[in-house]
Amino acid sequence: MPALLLIAASGTAQRRLLEESCADLEKKGYAAAGKGEGGEWSSLLSDNMTGGLFDEKRYIVVEAAPLLGAFPEKLSFMVAPSAAVVLVLVYESDVKSQPSKFIPKEVLARCRTVKAAEFPRWPRERQLWVAALAKELGVNVAPEGIAMIVELLEDPEEIRAQLKSLGLLKKISAVTAADVEELCLDDGGRNLLRLLDGLCTGEIAGVLKSLGAMSKAEDLIPALVPLHNRMRLAWYAGLGRDAAAFAKALGAKDYAWRMAAQADRRYGHAAMTEFISDLIRINIEERSGAGAGWRGLEAAVIKLMGKAPGAGI
Repeated sequence: MPALLLIAASGTAQRRLLEESCADLEKKGYAAAGKGEGGEWSSLLSDNMTGGLFDEKRYIVVEAAPLLGAFPEKLSFMVAPSAAVVLVLVYESDVKSQPSKFIPKEVLARCRTVKAAEFPRWPRERQLWVAALAKELGVNVAPEGIAMIVELLEDPEEIRAQLKSLGLLKKISAVTAADVEELCLDDGGRNLLRLLDGLCTGEIAGVLKSLGAMSKAEDLIPALVPLHNRMRLAWYAGLGRDAAAFAKALGAKDYAWRMAAQADRRYGHAAMTEFISDLIRINIEERSGAGAGWRGLEAAVIKLMGKAPGAGI
């Protein structure tokens, strides 16, 4: 009787878990013995019955396992918890295509199921998740580097891949926020991040340099969205009460929230309100074809930064 190994994941996570599962089986002495897709449960199970005690151990990968349909309960006796033959069945992680929708509970209890780790929703929990993954991969990442990863990346598989790359980059010293920025962003992304952070910290020269670089290579309207998002956080941070509740309700990442709070303290709540109004106006004008382009945004930025104490603008 064959054993069933179920993979429940989607996208790049599915491919990674399949590769890791096959590699683990091969370490245990199993040999790859073909691939299949769909078919019928009865023939799949009967064609892969185990033989004698000394038969060669092998595994068969069945991709798109949902095409097999529901597992017939009358065949449940043909599934063993462990065996010389393992059927690796690949399912999706969405509700309609996961293993529990096709395989009865009593059969599932005799199977091993491999799932991708759930990616937390909130920024703080995501930082803990990234820290744990970095430790698992043997990558030394400083706290500010972890915060930057959570700020920049949303896909857990991309985070895993970037951590591996960062580990090759920095084998001795800890990975910093600057390392993450350098590796994980292209030129456009780095300029945007430097613009956002520079506005929050008051680095006038860096902000104007980023604006100049972006105006030569980027469209204005897409850049207005992250700028508005960061300044919107600053406005909420400036309300001064229940800040943590606002951050959680807005799904704000720790790094972005801390930077936004700096912006409100630097310029004041009234200036932040005016700047957000300017961004909304610029967006409307650009979409209607009546905007001044990057020059209009530069003027609004200069006006905001000039309101910081001691700015001298």
